[in-house]
Amino acid sequence: MKLYGSDLSPFVQRVKMQIAAKGLEVEYLPPPGGGMKSEEFLAINPIGKIPCLVTDSGMSLPESEVILEYLEDAFPKPALRPRKPEERAQVRLISRVNDIYVGPAMGKVFGLLGPGKDPEVVKAAIADVNTALGHLEHVLTGKKNAAGNKFSLADCTITPSLFFVVKILPVLGVKAPLKNFKKIAKYWKTREKDPVTVKAIEEMTVEMKARFGM
Repeated sequence: MKLYGSDLSPFVQRVKMQIAAKGLEVEYLPPPGGGMKSEEFLAINPIGKIPCLVTDSGMSLPESEVILEYLEDAFPKPALRPRKPEERAQVRLISRVNDIYVGPAMGKVFGLLGPGKDPEVVKAAIADVNTALGHLEHVLTGKKNAAGNKFSLADCTITPSLFFVVKILPVLGVKAPLKNFKKIAKYWKTREKDPVTVKAIEEMTVEMKARFGM
């Protein structure tokens, strides 16, 4: 299989973490032809976005959520979806809260990096992030991993978003962005001990420094 993407993309990283957790052999490649809108990449994925997984049969799968579900179905062990319906729903809830609230809020903040931004706009954007983190705080279990004691797709989903929170908000003057969110702060510390998330954080750190000097 081949996975096209960039190490700084949170959507790519969630797939890479799932692949690492399952121990799958996948070739990682940047979009060919110089970018996502190149003719070469559009021939692989007409949507022109990353990630895109090409299966061993040659099927192209865009959209990270679809890829995550495909890999769980195709390679069920080790399972990153719990068996019990309520536990599985918890994984999906955490992922959904991230994708609807945390991710979009951080996307707005990312666009405010650099000089000349209206302080009131920055303040409002940070407030939106804090609201989103409050939602995430509410749905986290407070256990070893996001949805319980076992590593799951929820961990794959929220780790990249939290990376951006702890990296970007301090640049905008928020010295300790997780201090008001006890479960999230505790969870983030555990990421330093998990080999799958450690690797993802290292890759994102290298890419962010190379591209933005941060």
